Amino acid sequence: MKSRHLFAKISLLSYVFAPSLLPVLHVANNDILIKRAESLENITLNVYNWEDYMAIDSEDQSVDIPTLFHDYMLKKGKNVTIKYSTFDTNETMLSQLKIGSVSYDLICPSDYVIQKMIAEDLIVPFSDTSTPDYEQNVSPFIKDKISSIKIDGKKNIVSSYCRPYMWGTLGILYNDNYSALKSRGIDSKTMRSDLTSWLSLWDDKYDNLLAIKDSMRDSYAVGILKAYYEDFTLNDVKYEGFKTLKEKHDAKLLTDEEYNLKLTNIFNLCDDETLNNVLNELKSLKKHAFGFEVDSGKIDMAKGDKFAINIAWSGDAVFAMNQADEFSASLNNNSEKTILKYSLPDTGANIWFDGWVIPKTSQNKSLAEEFVNFLSLPDIAQLNMDYIGYTPVIAGDDILSSLKANYDIRYDSEGNYHEEYLTGKKEVKIEDIESLSDEEKDNSYFIKDVSYFFNNTISEESDSVFYISASDRYRQFDAQYPDSNILPSLCIMNDFGKQNDSMLKMWEKVKNNNLPLWSYYLILIVVILIIGFIIFIANNNHQKKKRRKQRKMERILKENKSIELFKTLTENLLPNQ
Repeated sequence: MKSRHLFAKISLLSYVFAPSLLPVLHVANNDILIKRAESLENITLNVYNWEDYMAIDSEDQSVDIPTLFHDYMLKKGKNVTIKYSTFDTNETMLSQLKIGSVSYDLICPSDYVIQKMIAEDLIVPFSDTSTPDYEQNVSPFIKDKISSIKIDGKKNIVSSYCRPYMWGTLGILYNDNYSALKSRGIDSKTMRSDLTSWLSLWDDKYDNLLAIKDSMRDSYAVGILKAYYEDFTLNDVKYEGFKTLKEKHDAKLLTDEEYNLKLTNIFNLCDDETLNNVLNELKSLKKHAFGFEVDSGKIDMAKGDKFAINIAWSGDAVFAMNQADEFSASLNNNSEKTILKYSLPDTGANIWFDGWVIPKTSQNKSLAEEFVNFLSLPDIAQLNMDYIGYTPVIAGDDILSSLKANYDIRYDSEGNYHEEYLTGKKEVKIEDIESLSDEEKDNSYFIKDVSYFFNNTISEESDSVFYISASDRYRQFDAQYPDSNILPSLCIMNDFGKQNDSMLKMWEKVKNNNLPLWSYYLILIVVILIIGFIIFIANNNHQKKKRRKQRKMERILKENKSIELFKTLTENLLPNQ
Protein backbone atom coordinates (compact mmCIF):
# COMPACT_ATOMS: atom_id res chain seq x y z
CA MET A 1 0.00 0.00 0.00
CA LYS A 2 2.80 2.41 0.88
CA SER A 3 4.59 1.84 -2.39
CA ARG A 4 1.35 2.50 -4.29
CA HIS A 5 0.88 5.81 -2.43
CA LEU A 6 4.48 6.74 -3.11
CA PHE A 7 4.04 6.11 -6.84
CA ALA A 8 0.90 8.26 -6.79
CA LYS A 9 2.80 11.11 -5.12
CA ILE A 10 5.63 10.89 -7.63
CA SER A 11 3.08 10.92 -10.48
CA LEU A 12 1.35 13.96 -9.01
CA LEU A 13 4.69 15.80 -8.65
CA SER A 14 5.51 15.03 -12.27
CA TYR A 15 2.20 16.61 -13.33
CA VAL A 16 2.91 19.74 -11.27
CA PHE A 17 6.62 20.25 -11.78
CA ALA A 18 7.45 18.47 -15.02
CA PRO A 19 4.47 18.76 -17.43
CA SER A 20 6.89 18.73 -20.35
CA LEU A 21 7.61 15.08 -19.61
CA LEU A 22 3.98 14.04 -20.14
CA PRO A 23 4.03 13.92 -23.98
CA VAL A 24 7.19 11.86 -23.79
CA LEU A 25 5.64 9.45 -21.29
CA HIS A 26 2.48 9.28 -23.41
CA VAL A 27 4.42 8.45 -26.57
CA ALA A 28 6.48 5.89 -24.66
CA ASN A 29 3.32 4.23 -23.34
CA ASN A 30 1.85 4.22 -26.88
CA ASP A 31 5.01 2.62 -28.26
CA ILE A 32 4.84 -0.07 -25.58
CA LEU A 33 1.16 -0.76 -26.36
CA ILE A 34 1.82 -0.85 -30.11
CA LYS A 35 4.76 -3.26 -29.78
CA ARG A 36 2.75 -5.45 -27.43
CA ALA A 37 -0.26 -5.42 -29.81
CA GLU A 38 1.90 -6.26 -32.82
CA SER A 39 3.04 -9.40 -31.06
CA LEU A 40 -0.54 -10.52 -30.46
CA GLU A 41 -2.47 -12.81 -32.79
CA ASN A 42 -3.94 -10.90 -35.71
CA ILE A 43 -7.73 -10.44 -35.79
CA THR A 44 -9.39 -10.14 -39.21
CA LEU A 45 -12.45 -7.93 -39.63
CA ASN A 46 -14.41 -8.79 -42.80
CA VAL A 47 -15.97 -5.60 -44.20
CA TYR A 48 -18.31 -5.67 -47.22
CA ASN A 49 -18.98 -2.30 -48.87
CA TRP A 50 -19.97 -0.67 -52.15
CA GLU A 51 -17.29 -0.17 -54.79
CA ASP A 52 -15.46 3.19 -54.57
CA TYR A 53 -17.16 3.97 -51.28
CA MET A 54 -14.28 4.41 -48.85
CA ALA A 55 -10.92 6.16 -48.86
CA ILE A 56 -8.70 3.26 -49.93
CA ASP A 57 -5.20 4.10 -51.15
CA SER A 58 -2.54 1.44 -50.61
CA GLU A 59 0.20 3.80 -51.85
CA ASP A 60 -0.65 6.59 -49.40
CA GLN A 61 -1.32 5.26 -45.91
CA SER A 62 -2.48 8.68 -44.70
CA VAL A 63 -5.66 8.27 -46.79
CA ASP A 64 -6.06 4.51 -46.46
CA ILE A 65 -8.76 3.92 -43.85
CA PRO A 66 -8.05 0.19 -43.26
CA THR A 67 -4.43 1.09 -42.48
CA LEU A 68 -5.48 4.00 -40.28
CA PHE A 69 -7.84 1.74 -38.35
CA HIS A 70 -5.10 -0.86 -37.94
CA ASP A 71 -2.80 1.80 -36.43
CA TYR A 72 -5.67 3.15 -34.32
CA MET A 73 -6.37 -0.28 -32.82
CA LEU A 74 -2.67 -0.96 -32.17
CA LYS A 75 -2.72 2.01 -29.80
CA LYS A 76 -5.63 0.32 -28.03
CA GLY A 77 -3.68 -2.89 -27.68
CA LYS A 78 -5.30 -4.89 -30.51
CA ASN A 79 -3.77 -6.18 -33.73
CA VAL A 80 -6.59 -5.85 -36.31
CA THR A 81 -6.48 -6.23 -40.09
CA ILE A 82 -9.45 -5.32 -42.29
CA LYS A 83 -10.28 -7.69 -45.12
CA TYR A 84 -12.13 -5.35 -47.43
CA SER A 85 -14.51 -6.66 -50.12
CA THR A 86 -16.87 -4.77 -52.42
CA PHE A 87 -20.17 -5.34 -54.23
CA ASP A 88 -21.89 -3.55 -57.11
CA THR A 89 -25.57 -3.96 -56.20
CA ASN A 90 -27.62 -4.60 -53.08
CA GLU A 91 -28.92 -7.76 -54.68
CA THR A 92 -25.38 -9.11 -55.20
CA MET A 93 -24.60 -8.38 -51.57
CA LEU A 94 -27.73 -10.15 -50.30
CA SER A 95 -27.03 -13.16 -52.45
CA GLN A 96 -23.46 -13.48 -51.17
CA LEU A 97 -24.60 -13.07 -47.59
CA LYS A 98 -27.22 -15.80 -47.90
CA ILE A 99 -24.83 -18.19 -49.68
CA GLY A 100 -22.57 -17.83 -46.67
CA SER A 101 -19.30 -18.59 -48.47
CA VAL A 102 -17.74 -15.72 -46.49
CA SER A 103 -18.72 -14.69 -42.97
CA TYR A 104 -18.90 -10.89 -43.09
CA ASP A 105 -18.62 -8.89 -39.89
CA LEU A 106 -19.92 -5.60 -41.24
CA ILE A 107 -21.95 -4.67 -44.34
CA CYS A 108 -23.12 -1.35 -45.83
CA PRO A 109 -26.50 -1.81 -47.61
CA SER A 110 -29.01 0.83 -48.71
CA ASP A 111 -31.96 1.95 -46.61
CA TYR A 112 -34.65 -0.27 -48.14
CA VAL A 113 -32.41 -3.36 -47.96
CA ILE A 114 -31.77 -2.72 -44.28
CA GLN A 115 -35.54 -2.87 -43.76
CA LYS A 116 -35.60 -6.14 -45.68
CA MET A 117 -32.71 -7.59 -43.66
CA ILE A 118 -34.46 -6.71 -40.41
CA ALA A 119 -37.65 -8.41 -41.61
CA GLU A 120 -35.73 -11.53 -42.63
CA ASP A 121 -33.79 -11.64 -39.34
CA LEU A 122 -30.39 -11.38 -41.05
CA ILE A 123 -28.82 -8.73 -38.83
CA VAL A 124 -28.49 -7.93 -35.13
CA PRO A 125 -28.90 -4.61 -33.27
CA PHE A 126 -25.95 -2.49 -32.23
CA SER A 127 -25.16 -2.43 -28.53
CA ASP A 128 -26.55 0.73 -26.92
CA THR A 129 -23.21 2.29 -25.94
CA SER A 130 -21.03 0.81 -28.69
CA THR A 131 -20.76 3.90 -30.95
CA PRO A 132 -20.38 7.00 -28.73
CA ASP A 133 -18.65 9.08 -31.44
CA TYR A 134 -21.48 8.34 -33.86
CA GLU A 135 -24.06 9.45 -31.29
CA GLN A 136 -22.11 12.62 -30.61
CA ASN A 137 -21.41 13.61 -34.22
CA VAL A 138 -24.32 12.35 -36.33
CA SER A 139 -26.51 15.04 -37.86
CA PRO A 140 -29.82 15.41 -35.96
CA PHE A 141 -31.59 15.74 -39.32
CA ILE A 142 -30.33 12.32 -40.45
CA LYS A 143 -31.05 10.77 -37.07
CA ASP A 144 -34.66 11.99 -37.19
CA LYS A 145 -35.10 10.72 -40.75
CA ILE A 146 -33.87 7.25 -39.82
CA SER A 147 -36.03 7.18 -36.70
CA SER A 148 -39.13 8.04 -38.76
CA ILE A 149 -38.91 4.88 -40.90
CA LYS A 150 -41.69 2.51 -39.91
CA ILE A 151 -41.53 -1.28 -39.83
CA ASP A 152 -44.84 -2.96 -39.03
CA GLY A 153 -46.12 0.47 -38.04
CA LYS A 154 -43.37 1.05 -35.46
CA LYS A 155 -40.67 3.73 -35.50
CA ASN A 156 -37.08 3.70 -34.19
CA ILE A 157 -36.45 0.10 -35.24
CA VAL A 158 -34.01 0.85 -38.07
CA SER A 159 -32.02 3.10 -35.72
CA SER A 160 -31.25 0.10 -33.49
CA TYR A 161 -29.98 -2.09 -36.33
CA CYS A 162 -28.10 0.48 -38.38
CA ARG A 163 -25.55 3.27 -38.16
CA PRO A 164 -25.91 5.46 -41.28
CA TYR A 165 -22.75 6.11 -43.30
CA MET A 166 -23.49 8.34 -46.31
CA TRP A 167 -26.64 10.10 -47.46
CA GLY A 168 -27.88 12.05 -50.43
CA THR A 169 -30.63 12.61 -52.95
CA LEU A 170 -31.61 11.49 -56.44
CA GLY A 171 -31.81 14.43 -58.81
CA ILE A 172 -30.97 15.69 -62.27
CA LEU A 173 -27.36 16.38 -63.29
CA TYR A 174 -27.12 18.56 -66.39
CA ASN A 175 -24.70 20.35 -68.69
CA ASP A 176 -26.25 23.59 -69.98
CA ASN A 177 -23.20 24.21 -72.19
CA TYR A 178 -23.67 20.97 -74.17
CA SER A 179 -23.01 21.55 -77.87
CA ALA A 180 -26.30 20.15 -79.22
CA LEU A 181 -28.42 22.49 -77.07
CA LYS A 182 -27.62 25.61 -79.09
CA SER A 183 -28.74 24.04 -82.35
CA ARG A 184 -32.08 23.26 -80.65
CA GLY A 185 -32.46 26.80 -79.36
CA ILE A 186 -32.08 25.83 -75.69
CA ASP A 187 -30.13 28.32 -73.55
CA SER A 188 -28.98 27.87 -69.94
CA LYS A 189 -31.91 29.80 -68.43
CA THR A 190 -34.45 27.71 -70.33
CA MET A 191 -32.76 24.49 -69.30
CA ARG A 192 -32.56 25.55 -65.65
CA SER A 193 -36.27 26.43 -65.66
CA ASP A 194 -37.21 23.17 -67.38
CA LEU A 195 -35.23 20.96 -65.03
CA THR A 196 -36.95 22.24 -61.91
CA SER A 197 -39.62 19.71 -62.94
CA TRP A 198 -39.37 15.96 -63.52
CA LEU A 199 -41.77 16.40 -66.44
CA SER A 200 -39.02 18.00 -68.51
CA LEU A 201 -37.32 14.62 -68.90
CA TRP A 202 -40.19 13.59 -71.16
CA ASP A 203 -39.97 16.79 -73.25
CA ASP A 204 -39.29 16.17 -76.96
CA LYS A 205 -36.75 18.99 -77.06
CA TYR A 206 -34.35 16.83 -75.02
CA ASP A 207 -34.64 13.74 -77.24
CA ASN A 208 -31.49 11.60 -77.13
CA LEU A 209 -29.82 13.96 -74.64
CA LEU A 210 -30.77 12.01 -71.52
CA ALA A 211 -29.22 8.97 -69.80
CA ILE A 212 -31.47 6.86 -67.54
CA LYS A 213 -30.17 5.24 -64.37
CA ASP A 214 -29.91 1.47 -64.90
CA SER A 215 -31.29 0.88 -61.42
CA MET A 216 -34.78 -0.50 -60.90
CA ARG A 217 -35.68 1.44 -57.76
CA ASP A 218 -34.12 4.74 -58.78
CA SER A 219 -35.80 4.73 -62.17
CA TYR A 220 -39.04 3.68 -60.49
CA ALA A 221 -38.75 6.76 -58.26
CA VAL A 222 -38.52 8.98 -61.34
CA GLY A 223 -41.39 7.09 -63.02
CA ILE A 224 -43.76 7.46 -60.10
CA LEU A 225 -42.99 11.17 -59.76
CA LYS A 226 -44.17 11.50 -63.37
CA ALA A 227 -47.07 9.02 -63.26
CA TYR A 228 -48.57 10.64 -60.17
CA TYR A 229 -47.45 14.19 -60.79
CA GLU A 230 -50.98 15.53 -60.30
CA ASP A 231 -51.27 13.72 -56.96
CA PHE A 232 -48.09 15.42 -55.86
CA THR A 233 -49.24 18.84 -57.02
CA LEU A 234 -53.03 19.12 -57.21
CA ASN A 235 -55.07 20.62 -54.40
CA ASP A 236 -56.81 18.74 -51.66
CA VAL A 237 -60.54 19.51 -51.24
CA LYS A 238 -59.89 20.14 -47.55
CA TYR A 239 -57.97 23.30 -48.44
CA GLU A 240 -59.82 25.02 -51.28
CA GLY A 241 -58.13 27.90 -53.05
CA PHE A 242 -54.67 26.29 -53.19
CA LYS A 243 -53.52 24.73 -56.42
CA THR A 244 -50.81 22.50 -55.04
CA LEU A 245 -49.80 20.62 -51.92
CA LYS A 246 -46.67 22.74 -51.85
CA GLU A 247 -48.72 25.96 -51.77
CA LYS A 248 -50.73 24.62 -48.85
CA HIS A 249 -47.54 23.70 -47.06
CA ASP A 250 -46.02 27.12 -47.75
CA ALA A 251 -49.19 28.71 -46.36
CA LYS A 252 -48.66 26.79 -43.10
CA LEU A 253 -51.86 24.78 -43.62
CA LEU A 254 -49.75 21.64 -43.66
CA THR A 255 -46.90 21.06 -41.23
CA ASP A 256 -43.58 19.77 -42.56
CA GLU A 257 -44.40 16.35 -41.15
CA GLU A 258 -47.92 16.25 -42.64
CA TYR A 259 -46.65 17.40 -46.00
CA ASN A 260 -43.82 14.87 -46.07
CA LEU A 261 -46.18 12.08 -45.01
CA LYS A 262 -48.56 12.84 -47.89
CA LEU A 263 -45.71 12.85 -50.42
CA THR A 264 -44.08 9.73 -48.95
CA ASN A 265 -47.36 7.78 -49.12
CA ILE A 266 -47.68 8.58 -52.84
CA PHE A 267 -43.98 7.97 -53.43
CA ASN A 268 -44.24 4.43 -52.04
CA LEU A 269 -47.29 3.25 -53.97
CA CYS A 270 -46.50 -0.13 -55.52
CA ASP A 271 -49.80 -1.89 -56.26
CA ASP A 272 -50.29 -3.55 -59.66
CA GLU A 273 -52.08 -0.56 -61.14
CA THR A 274 -49.27 1.77 -60.06
CA LEU A 275 -46.64 -0.59 -61.45
CA ASN A 276 -48.42 -0.59 -64.80
CA ASN A 277 -48.66 3.22 -64.82
CA VAL A 278 -44.97 3.58 -64.01
CA LEU A 279 -44.12 0.96 -66.66
CA ASN A 280 -45.85 3.06 -69.33
CA GLU A 281 -44.09 6.24 -68.20
CA LEU A 282 -40.66 4.61 -68.19
CA LYS A 283 -41.24 3.07 -71.62
CA SER A 284 -42.09 6.53 -72.87
CA LEU A 285 -39.01 8.00 -71.20
CA LYS A 286 -36.80 5.35 -72.78
CA LYS A 287 -37.87 6.53 -76.23
CA HIS A 288 -36.41 9.97 -75.42
CA ALA A 289 -33.23 8.62 -73.87
CA PHE A 290 -29.70 8.14 -75.12
CA GLY A 291 -29.57 4.91 -73.11
CA PHE A 292 -29.13 3.33 -69.68
CA GLU A 293 -26.10 3.67 -67.40
CA VAL A 294 -25.06 2.81 -63.83
CA ASP A 295 -21.56 4.12 -63.08
CA SER A 296 -20.38 5.31 -66.48
CA GLY A 297 -22.77 8.27 -66.50
CA LYS A 298 -20.72 10.41 -64.12
CA ILE A 299 -17.61 10.04 -66.30
CA ASP A 300 -19.55 10.69 -69.51
CA MET A 301 -21.12 13.81 -68.01
CA ALA A 302 -17.71 15.05 -66.86
CA LYS A 303 -16.33 14.63 -70.38
CA GLY A 304 -19.38 16.39 -71.81
CA ASP A 305 -19.40 14.48 -75.08
CA LYS A 306 -22.32 12.00 -74.98
CA PHE A 307 -25.42 13.51 -73.38
CA ALA A 308 -26.54 16.63 -71.54
CA ILE A 309 -28.79 15.21 -68.80
CA ASN A 310 -28.28 12.37 -66.36
CA ILE A 311 -30.51 11.08 -63.57
CA ALA A 312 -27.89 10.96 -60.83
CA TRP A 313 -27.20 10.35 -57.17
CA SER A 314 -25.96 13.53 -55.50
CA GLY A 315 -22.59 11.97 -54.66
CA ASP A 316 -22.00 11.00 -58.29
CA ALA A 317 -23.07 14.51 -59.29
CA VAL A 318 -20.40 16.02 -57.03
CA PHE A 319 -17.78 13.60 -58.39
CA ALA A 320 -18.72 14.48 -61.99
CA MET A 321 -18.62 18.22 -61.26
CA ASN A 322 -15.16 17.93 -59.73
CA GLN A 323 -13.88 15.92 -62.69
CA ALA A 324 -15.39 18.34 -65.20
CA ASP A 325 -13.89 21.33 -63.36
CA GLU A 326 -10.42 19.78 -63.44
CA PHE A 327 -10.69 19.09 -67.16
CA SER A 328 -12.18 22.50 -67.98
CA ALA A 329 -9.43 24.30 -66.05
CA SER A 330 -6.97 23.22 -68.75
CA LEU A 331 -9.06 24.73 -71.57
CA ASN A 332 -8.78 28.27 -72.89
CA ASN A 333 -12.05 28.34 -74.79
CA ASN A 334 -15.09 28.94 -72.55
CA SER A 335 -17.40 27.47 -75.18
CA GLU A 336 -15.75 24.08 -74.72
CA LYS A 337 -15.87 24.01 -70.93
CA THR A 338 -18.22 21.60 -69.15
CA ILE A 339 -19.86 23.24 -66.14
CA LEU A 340 -22.24 20.75 -64.55
CA LYS A 341 -25.18 21.62 -62.30
CA TYR A 342 -27.63 19.65 -60.16
CA SER A 343 -31.38 20.11 -59.93
CA LEU A 344 -33.67 18.79 -57.21
CA PRO A 345 -37.34 19.38 -58.18
CA ASP A 346 -39.22 20.59 -55.13
CA THR A 347 -42.47 18.78 -55.95
CA GLY A 348 -40.87 15.63 -54.57
CA ALA A 349 -37.61 13.70 -54.69
CA ASN A 350 -35.88 10.68 -53.17
CA ILE A 351 -33.63 11.02 -50.13
CA TRP A 352 -31.54 7.93 -49.41
CA PHE A 353 -28.89 6.68 -47.04
CA ASP A 354 -26.50 3.75 -46.86
CA GLY A 355 -25.67 2.39 -43.44
CA TRP A 356 -23.60 -0.16 -41.55
CA VAL A 357 -25.27 -3.32 -40.27
CA ILE A 358 -23.93 -6.37 -38.45
CA PRO A 359 -24.96 -9.80 -39.84
CA LYS A 360 -26.05 -12.50 -37.41
CA THR A 361 -23.11 -14.54 -38.67
CA SER A 362 -20.55 -11.91 -37.62
CA GLN A 363 -17.62 -13.35 -35.69
CA ASN A 364 -16.42 -9.98 -34.40
CA LYS A 365 -19.45 -7.91 -33.41
CA SER A 366 -17.70 -5.66 -30.90
CA LEU A 367 -14.84 -5.02 -33.32
CA ALA A 368 -17.34 -4.19 -36.09
CA GLU A 369 -18.95 -1.64 -33.76
CA GLU A 370 -15.50 -0.23 -33.02
CA PHE A 371 -14.84 0.27 -36.74
CA VAL A 372 -18.18 2.05 -37.24
CA ASN A 373 -17.35 4.32 -34.32
CA PHE A 374 -13.92 4.99 -35.90
CA LEU A 375 -15.61 5.99 -39.18
CA SER A 376 -17.76 8.42 -37.18
CA LEU A 377 -14.75 10.43 -36.03
CA PRO A 378 -15.05 13.81 -37.80
CA ASP A 379 -11.53 13.75 -39.28
CA ILE A 380 -12.12 10.26 -40.72
CA ALA A 381 -15.55 11.26 -42.04
CA GLN A 382 -13.97 14.32 -43.65
CA LEU A 383 -11.28 12.14 -45.26
CA ASN A 384 -13.97 9.92 -46.72
CA MET A 385 -15.99 12.86 -48.00
CA ASP A 386 -12.99 14.43 -49.73
CA TYR A 387 -11.98 11.10 -51.30
CA ILE A 388 -15.27 9.69 -52.62
CA GLY A 389 -17.42 12.82 -53.12
CA TYR A 390 -20.38 11.54 -51.10
CA THR A 391 -21.74 13.27 -48.01
CA PRO A 392 -21.23 11.62 -44.62
CA VAL A 393 -23.98 11.67 -42.01
CA ILE A 394 -21.41 13.06 -39.57
CA ALA A 395 -21.60 16.76 -38.72
CA GLY A 396 -19.48 18.66 -36.17
CA ASP A 397 -16.83 21.39 -36.25
CA ASP A 398 -14.26 19.47 -38.34
CA ILE A 399 -16.69 18.78 -41.18
CA LEU A 400 -17.96 22.35 -41.01
CA SER A 401 -14.40 23.75 -41.20
CA SER A 402 -13.64 21.60 -44.23
CA LEU A 403 -16.78 22.83 -45.99
CA LYS A 404 -15.96 26.45 -45.17
CA ALA A 405 -12.50 26.07 -46.72
CA ASN A 406 -13.99 24.52 -49.86
CA TYR A 407 -17.11 26.61 -50.45
CA ASP A 408 -17.45 29.76 -48.29
CA ILE A 409 -15.91 32.73 -50.14
CA ARG A 410 -14.88 34.32 -46.81
CA TYR A 411 -12.37 31.53 -46.10
CA ASP A 412 -9.11 30.52 -47.74
CA SER A 413 -8.16 26.93 -48.60
CA GLU A 414 -6.69 26.49 -45.11
CA GLY A 415 -9.97 27.45 -43.47
CA ASN A 416 -8.84 30.91 -42.30
CA TYR A 417 -11.45 33.68 -42.23
CA HIS A 418 -10.84 36.84 -44.30
CA GLU A 419 -13.40 39.62 -44.06
CA GLU A 420 -11.76 41.45 -46.96
CA TYR A 421 -12.70 38.63 -49.32
CA LEU A 422 -16.19 40.16 -49.48
CA THR A 423 -14.85 43.49 -50.78
CA GLY A 424 -16.39 44.35 -54.14
CA LYS A 425 -18.90 41.50 -53.98
CA LYS A 426 -22.65 41.96 -53.82
CA GLU A 427 -25.19 39.88 -51.92
CA VAL A 428 -28.09 38.65 -54.08
CA LYS A 429 -31.25 36.71 -53.38
CA ILE A 430 -31.30 33.13 -54.58
CA GLU A 431 -34.30 33.74 -56.82
CA ASP A 432 -32.46 36.56 -58.62
CA ILE A 433 -29.29 34.61 -59.50
CA GLU A 434 -30.48 33.30 -62.86
CA SER A 435 -31.09 36.86 -64.12
CA LEU A 436 -27.42 37.76 -63.63
CA SER A 437 -24.75 37.61 -66.31
CA ASP A 438 -21.77 35.29 -65.84
CA GLU A 439 -19.58 38.23 -64.84
CA GLU A 440 -22.16 39.45 -62.31
CA LYS A 441 -22.40 35.95 -60.82
CA ASP A 442 -18.63 35.87 -60.31
CA ASN A 443 -18.88 39.10 -58.28
CA SER A 444 -21.98 38.18 -56.27
CA TYR A 445 -22.82 35.76 -53.48
CA PHE A 446 -25.86 34.29 -51.79
CA ILE A 447 -26.31 33.24 -48.18
CA LYS A 448 -27.27 29.68 -47.32
CA ASP A 449 -28.07 28.34 -43.88
CA VAL A 450 -27.50 24.61 -43.31
CA SER A 451 -28.17 24.62 -39.57
CA TYR A 452 -30.70 21.83 -40.14
CA PHE A 453 -27.74 19.51 -40.63
CA PHE A 454 -25.27 20.88 -38.06
CA ASN A 455 -27.61 21.80 -35.19
CA ASN A 456 -26.29 20.75 -31.76
CA THR A 457 -23.03 19.38 -33.20
CA ILE A 458 -20.96 22.57 -33.57
CA SER A 459 -19.49 25.10 -31.15
CA GLU A 460 -21.21 28.14 -32.65
CA GLU A 461 -24.61 27.64 -34.28
CA SER A 462 -24.12 30.81 -36.36
CA ASP A 463 -21.20 29.12 -38.16
CA SER A 464 -23.67 27.04 -40.16
CA VAL A 465 -24.35 30.08 -42.41
CA PHE A 466 -22.39 29.99 -45.69
CA TYR A 467 -21.56 32.74 -48.19
CA ILE A 468 -21.50 31.01 -51.58
CA SER A 469 -20.46 32.51 -54.91
CA ALA A 470 -23.50 33.04 -57.14
CA SER A 471 -21.66 31.24 -59.94
CA ASP A 472 -21.66 28.11 -57.74
CA ARG A 473 -25.43 27.97 -57.36
CA TYR A 474 -26.80 24.47 -58.08
CA ARG A 475 -23.32 22.99 -57.91
CA GLN A 476 -21.31 20.92 -55.40
CA PHE A 477 -22.44 22.50 -52.14
CA ASP A 478 -26.11 22.57 -53.16
CA ALA A 479 -25.87 18.94 -54.26
CA GLN A 480 -24.37 17.87 -50.93
CA TYR A 481 -26.65 19.98 -48.72
CA PRO A 482 -30.09 20.75 -50.23
CA ASP A 483 -31.82 24.01 -49.40
CA SER A 484 -33.75 23.76 -46.14
CA ASN A 485 -37.05 24.68 -47.81
CA ILE A 486 -36.89 21.54 -49.97
CA LEU A 487 -36.38 19.09 -47.10
CA PRO A 488 -40.10 18.37 -46.46
CA SER A 489 -40.46 17.16 -50.06
CA LEU A 490 -37.68 14.57 -49.77
CA CYS A 491 -39.07 11.03 -49.40
CA ILE A 492 -37.48 7.78 -48.28
CA MET A 493 -38.40 4.81 -50.47
CA ASN A 494 -39.39 1.73 -48.50
CA ASP A 495 -38.88 -1.93 -49.22
CA PHE A 496 -41.74 -3.11 -51.45
CA GLY A 497 -42.11 -6.46 -49.72
CA LYS A 498 -44.38 -8.87 -51.58
CA GLN A 499 -44.42 -6.57 -54.62
CA ASN A 500 -40.67 -6.86 -55.22
CA ASP A 501 -41.11 -9.73 -57.72
CA SER A 502 -43.80 -7.80 -59.58
CA MET A 503 -41.57 -4.75 -59.71
CA LEU A 504 -38.70 -6.84 -61.08
CA LYS A 505 -40.95 -8.11 -63.88
CA MET A 506 -42.02 -4.54 -64.60
CA TRP A 507 -38.38 -3.47 -64.84
CA GLU A 508 -37.59 -6.33 -67.21
CA LYS A 509 -40.34 -5.05 -69.50
CA VAL A 510 -38.84 -1.58 -69.37
CA LYS A 511 -35.38 -2.85 -70.29
CA ASN A 512 -36.59 -5.17 -73.06
CA ASN A 513 -36.75 -3.62 -76.51
CA ASN A 514 -40.40 -3.90 -77.51
CA LEU A 515 -40.38 -3.73 -81.31
CA PRO A 516 -43.44 -3.27 -83.57
CA LEU A 517 -45.08 -6.46 -84.91
CA TRP A 518 -43.85 -5.98 -88.49
CA SER A 519 -40.25 -5.88 -87.23
CA TYR A 520 -40.65 -9.35 -85.67
CA TYR A 521 -41.89 -10.69 -89.06
CA LEU A 522 -38.93 -9.04 -90.75
CA ILE A 523 -36.52 -10.57 -88.23
CA LEU A 524 -38.16 -13.98 -88.74
CA ILE A 525 -37.79 -13.68 -92.52
CA VAL A 526 -34.14 -12.67 -92.17
CA VAL A 527 -33.49 -15.60 -89.82
CA ILE A 528 -35.19 -18.01 -92.27
CA LEU A 529 -33.13 -16.61 -95.16
CA ILE A 530 -29.93 -16.95 -93.14
CA ILE A 531 -30.80 -20.53 -92.20
CA GLY A 532 -31.70 -21.27 -95.83
CA PHE A 533 -28.43 -19.75 -97.02
CA ILE A 534 -26.50 -21.83 -94.49
CA ILE A 535 -28.31 -24.97 -95.65
CA PHE A 536 -27.66 -24.07 -99.30
CA ILE A 537 -23.96 -23.53 -98.64
CA ALA A 538 -23.73 -26.76 -96.65
CA ASN A 539 -25.56 -28.73 -99.36
CA ASN A 540 -23.45 -27.15 -102.08
CA ASN A 541 -20.27 -28.11 -100.22
CA HIS A 542 -21.62 -31.60 -99.74
CA GLN A 543 -22.32 -31.96 -103.50
CA LYS A 544 -18.86 -30.68 -104.35
CA LYS A 545 -17.27 -33.19 -101.99
CA LYS A 546 -19.45 -35.94 -103.49
CA ARG A 547 -18.40 -35.01 -107.03
CA ARG A 548 -14.73 -34.83 -106.05
CA LYS A 549 -15.01 -38.28 -104.46
CA GLN A 550 -16.74 -39.66 -107.57
CA ARG A 551 -14.04 -38.22 -109.89
CA LYS A 552 -11.37 -39.68 -107.63
CA MET A 553 -12.99 -43.14 -107.89
CA GLU A 554 -13.22 -42.79 -111.67
CA ARG A 555 -9.50 -41.93 -111.84
CA ILE A 556 -8.64 -44.95 -109.70
CA LEU A 557 -10.76 -47.23 -111.93
CA LYS A 558 -9.07 -45.87 -115.07
CA GLU A 559 -5.64 -46.33 -113.54
CA ASN A 560 -6.51 -49.91 -112.54
CA LYS A 561 -7.76 -50.66 -116.07
CA SER A 562 -4.57 -49.22 -117.55
CA ILE A 563 -2.46 -51.37 -115.26
CA GLU A 564 -4.48 -54.48 -116.17
CA LEU A 565 -4.19 -53.72 -119.90
CA PHE A 566 -0.44 -53.13 -119.63
CA LYS A 567 -0.05 -56.36 -117.69
CA THR A 568 -2.04 -58.32 -120.37
CA LEU A 569 -0.01 -56.89 -123.26
CA THR A 570 3.25 -57.63 -121.49
CA GLU A 571 2.28 -61.21 -120.82
CA ASN A 572 1.30 -61.75 -124.51
CA LEU A 573 4.45 -60.21 -125.97
CA LEU A 574 7.02 -61.88 -123.76
CA PRO A 575 7.76 -65.59 -124.31
CA ASN A 576 6.98 -68.00 -121.55
CA GLN A 577 9.97 -68.78 -119.34
